Amino acid sequence: MGIGIMVLAGCSRSSSSKTISLFDGKTLDGWIQSPADAWTVKDGSIASKGIGRGVIYTKDDYGSFRLIFTMRHVSGNPDHQAAVLFFCTCPAPGQKELDALGGIQFQVPPGYPWDYRPGHNTDKEPMFKRLPHPKFDPHEWSRVEILVNAKTGTARLAVAQPVGSKAVEILDFNDPTAGKTGPIALQMHNKGLLDEYKDITVEADPQDDLITVK
Repeated sequence: MGIGIMVLAGCSRSSSSKTISLFDGKTLDGWIQSPADAWTVKDGSIASKGIGRGVIYTKDDYGSFRLIFTMRHVSGNPDHQAAVLFFCTCPAPGQKELDALGGIQFQVPPGYPWDYRPGHNTDKEPMFKRLPHPKFDPHEWSRVEILVNAKTGTARLAVAQPVGSKAVEILDFNDPTAGKTGPIALQMHNKGLLDEYKDITVEADPQDDLITVK
C-alpha cells in the first residue's frame, strides 16, 4: 500500500495506516530544522549540536499515531531533558514558527511535560497525569513509545530502560481542545544540549493501547 500525501502549508499529511520509518539513519531527509544546521546525523542517530533553542520536525503531518524511538540525553550546559512535541502547528510558508511549534511536550525519559499552546504555558494537572515509575538514567539508551490521539486530545508515554525490557507507562495527557493534526518534533530546549534519537518509527491510526508495556 502506498502513502497518500496532501501538501498542507509547508508540511504534508500522511494517510497511510502502515508503520513507517521517519529516519533512515543516514540523512535528515523528511525533516525540517529551525534554526538551520542545528542537528546532524551521528553514528546512525539524529543528534542535536547544541547550537541553540529550536526544533527539528517532520515534513509530514500526523493526527493519531504511535511513535516509537530509541534515545539518550548525552549532556547539557545548562542542562535540560530531551523533549518530543506533538499536536504542533506547522508554520505557513514564509512565517516564523511558534515557540516549540505551539505543541504539547513530553520530556524523555523522565516524563516531565509542558503545554506550549499560546495562552497556556503550563504543566498542571489534571491535564497532565504523572504515573508512578522507576527512576530512569537519561544518559542511558531508552526505548520510548508515545501514543497520540488527535480526535480525543489524548496522549500516553511509556519508557523502557534498558532497551529491550518491558516499558512502564509514566505520563498521560488529556485535553480534548488540544487535539490536532500537525508535525512531530524533537526539541532542543536551550543552547548546549546534546541528545541522540534513532530507530524512529510512526504508525498512523493505531489501536488505542501501548504495545511496549506488554
